[in-house]
Amino acid sequence: MIMHPIFGASRRVLSCLASSALLLALAAPSPVFAGYQTWTGSGPRARSIENIVRDPLDARRFWAASFGAGVYRSIDGGVTWTSERAGFFNTFVRCLAVNPVHSDSVWAGTNDGVYLSADGGVTWTQKLATTRSVRAIAIHPTRRGTVYAGVFGLGVYKTLNTGTTWNPTNLGLLNTDVRDLALQPDKPDTILVGTGTGGGLHKSVNGGLTWAQNTDASIYQGAVSCIRYDLTDKQSKTLYLALADRGVAKSTNGGNSWSRINRGLTSFRTNSLAVVDTLRYVSTDDQGVFVTTLNDTMWHPAGAGIPAAFASQGLHVSAFKADTAWVGTDGGGIYRSTNRGATWTQLDGGLLATFGFAVHVSPVSHRVYDATGFGDQFWWSDDSGANWTKTSYLSNHSSERDIAFDPFDANRIYVSLYGVGVFRSDDGGVTFFQPDSGQAGLVNKNVRPVIALRDAPGHLLVGTGSGVYESLDAGATWGPTGAMPPGTSVRSLDEAADGSGCWYAGTDSAGVYRSMDHGASWTNPNGGLVSLFVRSLLVDASNGTTVFAGTDNGVYRSTDHGITWSATSAGLPLSGSVRSIAQDPVHPSQVFCALYGAGVFRSTDHGTTWSALYAQSGLASTNVYSLTVDGPLNTIYAGTDAGVQALTGFPVTADVADGPAAARVAMAVSPNPARVGDATIRFTLPHGGSVSLAIYDVNGRCVRGLVRGAQAAGAHELRWDGRTGEGSAAAPGLYFVRLAYSGSATTARLVVTER
Repeated sequence: MIMHPIFGASRRVLSCLASSALLLALAAPSPVFAGYQTWTGSGPRARSIENIVRDPLDARRFWAASFGAGVYRSIDGGVTWTSERAGFFNTFVRCLAVNPVHSDSVWAGTNDGVYLSADGGVTWTQKLATTRSVRAIAIHPTRRGTVYAGVFGLGVYKTLNTGTTWNPTNLGLLNTDVRDLALQPDKPDTILVGTGTGGGLHKSVNGGLTWAQNTDASIYQGAVSCIRYDLTDKQSKTLYLALADRGVAKSTNGGNSWSRINRGLTSFRTNSLAVVDTLRYVSTDDQGVFVTTLNDTMWHPAGAGIPAAFASQGLHVSAFKADTAWVGTDGGGIYRSTNRGATWTQLDGGLLATFGFAVHVSPVSHRVYDATGFGDQFWWSDDSGANWTKTSYLSNHSSERDIAFDPFDANRIYVSLYGVGVFRSDDGGVTFFQPDSGQAGLVNKNVRPVIALRDAPGHLLVGTGSGVYESLDAGATWGPTGAMPPGTSVRSLDEAADGSGCWYAGTDSAGVYRSMDHGASWTNPNGGLVSLFVRSLLVDASNGTTVFAGTDNGVYRSTDHGITWSATSAGLPLSGSVRSIAQDPVHPSQVFCALYGAGVFRSTDHGTTWSALYAQSGLASTNVYSLTVDGPLNTIYAGTDAGVQALTGFPVTADVADGPAAARVAMAVSPNPARVGDATIRFTLPHGGSVSLAIYDVNGRCVRGLVRGAQAAGAHELRWDGRTGEGSAAAPGLYFVRLAYSGSATTARLVVTER
């Protein structure tokens, strides 16, 4: 248990930093791409494809190894794709291999081992568990129970019984960073293995029992990314290597000697090869794809279509028609050429759809963030989802689960990565790092929800597979909070916004735990809570005693700090898992919930009754994982399995006060009524934090943003000059002044008259 300082002390220190002077940040609202009263958007559109294989017996069937989303399968020649993840413990797939005779038998190498599918890639079973990534798999063409797996850092593994048992076979292998392996077509007990820098190429002539390093100067000790035989050479004398930083090498004597063939290549960072009939293709990390013919001594850059930003990898050329080639890319999915690489077309058909597993909007910048949940990393949009930017690389084993904003630093963002820990960005999500280096106290790395508390900068809670952990230093160190039963898996977290120190944790089997003493102890009364798998929690920002719980059996509400609960699902479908609950910070009587398989629902009476939001108009998928509301822009975002979608223009309700609207934050507008340009707004903050203050019209549209950013504790005063964000004069009429601060919102009426 982390020992806390005196809790009032941090507030006193913050108040000492206060200055009553307020630097006004006059800002127009961000551009809105969201559809008006209908859902729009499907981004971010991205997929990293490591490898592509085709059914040797059915030209319509393809499988693509995705980096984070399992295996994609197409049964119509690549027109449409389906993500298949059933049975995978790790969905970062590196390589694939298809049984040449029984093509429903498909092998996959992932970051945690070897998997086998017996039904054409629909379901998977782990056959070999490893601690390192499997980069290559090869199947013996006649003894099909014999399979080889190349494991980066562990060498070569071999099974003689279709994966029931495996044994390492590394005698003589000087480098175990295996990147590729290939069986000689006419003598499959002769095996070539490409290894990492310093290892180069190794050869076995006895089925992997012993290995010898190739010492040819052209390839010696270089990293070998890919090995391909020329199948038109029936004696298997001709083969090619893609070298990680040396281009392409060719042998015409079965690999005994080599020569580099790099004329025309503008990048030697090659990673995959395809050799079919008279055509040779090579892909590079930074210059796309190159092509040449059998008798041509010059590589030619492939034509337009593949953006330079996408590293090309995982080449496949059709054995049925050599003019047709497929290439996987890092972030762009699959591109196909039907004219020998002259032009390329990006394939989609469901392949590029990412998940909106955890979608959050910054209360300060209005930037939308998406943690995709299946290895497609972390993205943001500054235009309500019209365009997306990918952040710096996070981790190759991660499944992004949740996002939290530090209320004291608008640029500090936290992301939980299941199986890895909590990452932090100090620059608004451009770059991330792991502040505890994975070692400082966070014993259980199976993290899901993360929240940043409002009492002090860098105060975090994260839910794990064994209770709740706490950090007082922005994730640098962690310690467990009060004990929960062993193995308690926490799926959701929230805190009361009233500064009471009341925390809530939703679990997957024990309902809701509650702490009234800043985590020193936890109890779970759960009175009336029928469903004990609590996927989402929301503490009412306008009433700290009211808590909502999203369960697999609808929405429950407590009005007594979580002691007793009652179902509040009138208008919701009878069945459905409530994955997310969100509140409009401007109009807190409006609450939204996401039901997996049913879409988004809205309540205008604090969750008593619900209705489908605009009949799910435009919603590409009703499988909704997350919701977030940008109150100032009257916009809601839904994270689905078809990407992030946005909707604006939902009706607003009058959650207003004509004077001080909350005990914690005092706000007043005077005179009221006021002539255009004469309204003065005064507010007092109990402690420093992120503030958003804006003017809205009666339709809920943001007229002018006045303050956006961190503000000190104390009294503040500013004057609205009566102009809109575009600089024109606001028309006389009724307006609303909305102050969002520390997770809650205060709204006051303002009547503007003619001058």
